[in-house]
Amino acid sequence: MQYYTRKKIEYLFRARHRKGHGIHSPFLFRLITEVIGNSGYFSFYPLLKDARVNVMNMLRILDMESYQQLCVPSKGFRPRFIQKLHLLPARFDRLLFRMVNDFKPELITYYGSTFGVSLLALALADRRTMLEAQVENDHYRSFCRRLAEVYEVENISLSGYGKVVASDFIVVQNPLDPDDCNSILTKLLHQPDYNGVIVLCGIHTSE
Repeated sequence: MQYYTRKKIEYLFRARHRKGHGIHSPFLFRLITEVIGNSGYFSFYPLLKDARVNVMNMLRILDMESYQQLCVPSKGFRPRFIQKLHLLPARFDRLLFRMVNDFKPELITYYGSTFGVSLLALALADRRTMLEAQVENDHYRSFCRRLAEVYEVENISLSGYGKVVASDFIVVQNPLDPDDCNSILTKLLHQPDYNGVIVLCGIHTSE
């Protein structure tokens, strides 16, 4: 936890490029100013907000045994913090939406744990694009299935961990298991001529 806090503070002091200052690459400048820094409105934002509220309500009525299976304290992290890692802040879900909307991938793959809002953000950016989500825990998959049904999202395929797929847009969200993240990234980056987008969540959680 101390490492996480220290790295976040260091980032805030050093992130002078986050608004495009000093960036010479036209691709990166456009990505930062038009995608990452885009403060515009998209019609699916209210749906993502509503989905987030639904998840929070479900967590409030969850029985204690099920909650503990979802948020078992690990490596000094409190259950509330672990829950936060699996329910990304709304601004990050909106960023995932904008990134998929901009890159227009043919296939999206997701690895890790989530309550499902991030999957909705990825899938709603383009309902024609298939999202293959490998969610490690069946309790999390239940949340994801529930949200997909409620919001009638049909381009999400849910499964447990399997073969790493080198799709052109990948999200890895399992910051509490750096070895697992490293294994996935190693398999992807050893693919000949791999040229996809990889989003790695929770980079300040551990060394």
